[in-house]
Amino acid sequence: MNCIAVLTRGYNNYNEYSMLIKRNKHIEIHLNNKSTDVLIFHEGNISNEHQIKISNETPLLNIKFINISGKAFKPEKSNIVFDANTRMFGLSYRHMCSFWFVDFWEFVKDYEYLLRIDEDCFIDCSIDDIFLKLVSGNLFVVGTYSHDEHFVTRGLNDFSIQFMNHYSINVNGENYKFNRRDPSGPYTNLFGISLKIRNNDLFRKYVKEVDISNKIYERRWGDLPLWGEVIDYIFGKDTLLIDKTIKYYHDSHHTQVN
Repeated sequence: MNCIAVLTRGYNNYNEYSMLIKRNKHIEIHLNNKSTDVLIFHEGNISNEHQIKISNETPLLNIKFINISGKAFKPEKSNIVFDANTRMFGLSYRHMCSFWFVDFWEFVKDYEYLLRIDEDCFIDCSIDDIFLKLVSGNLFVVGTYSHDEHFVTRGLNDFSIQFMNHYSINVNGENYKFNRRDPSGPYTNLFGISLKIRNNDLFRKYVKEVDISNKIYERRWGDLPLWGEVIDYIFGKDTLLIDKTIKYYHDSHHTQVN
């Protein structure tokens, strides 16, 4: 079962949903299988009236609003002191990074494949084709690959290598040398995932230890480089399909992807 998902915020003024609605209209145009659930994750602050109006803007889509409060954006995380060099990134941004790596699993237990399309991404290609590429065996599908800055990934690669050295199974008792890597990963604002990866014990342990470390909040480790780490070290680079037929406009960065 497939789903398309976004994490968004609630507004008092309905006009502030214009970007989300534009995103949804692009999805309505480029999705043939209209039975696909379109999940809108929020903090419980989108009124019922606004939910109905948003859904009515794209009546062909099977939109479901999901309140994530209580199971994500954990209150105790707000007490973590941020690294001084990362203070330009607020708590909400760190919540978002945590949600798309640690927390979203709780809300997609009934699905096999997920396509994340952020609120500021307007897709202009076949969504059904992206799901087909996941079904055919790719664990991850993305339009492009990107890099992150060292000052917001401090200690991330050391953390990953130490984790792999501790938990990985060594062949014939020999230590495998994990190569260092620069902070990089799939451009996750539009990102297809085979949710079968949740069955991988090593991956689940990694996600848990990242969460316990609080480094997403303390050092602003983003979901993009975190996914890059697990793809390279746990699943293998060949599980990621960088698909240049995926085309969309990333509005907040004023960037056309492919």
